Amino acid sequence: MADPHIPALMAAQAVALSARTGTLTLHMVDDMRARAEELLSRDHPVRRAVLTFATMYEQYRRDPEQIRKQGEYLQEALGLALNPDAVAPRQIYGGIDD
Repeated sequence: MADPHIPALMAAQAVALSARTGTLTLHMVDDMRARAEELLSRDHPVRRAVLTFATMYEQYRRDPEQIRKQGEYLQEALGLALNPDAVAPRQIYGGIDD
């Protein structure tokens, strides 16, 4: 049986990529948020990352550079949530913005 979390994870991955490439739409963010709220528990790390991204999108949606950065942060959060034993790039290099 397939993992029921996959649609939420795929939506978050698509949003992260679209944010980083400048092709993100409000519909994609809304869809990602709805899937995360429906399919992921309140304490799931991807749900927290998705809701944080959605909030930041509302604040920065007219600033392409900030949306790109938020997409990088979402991508990083997804990686850490799916592989919690991995070391975050920020811990190695001091941060994406450095």
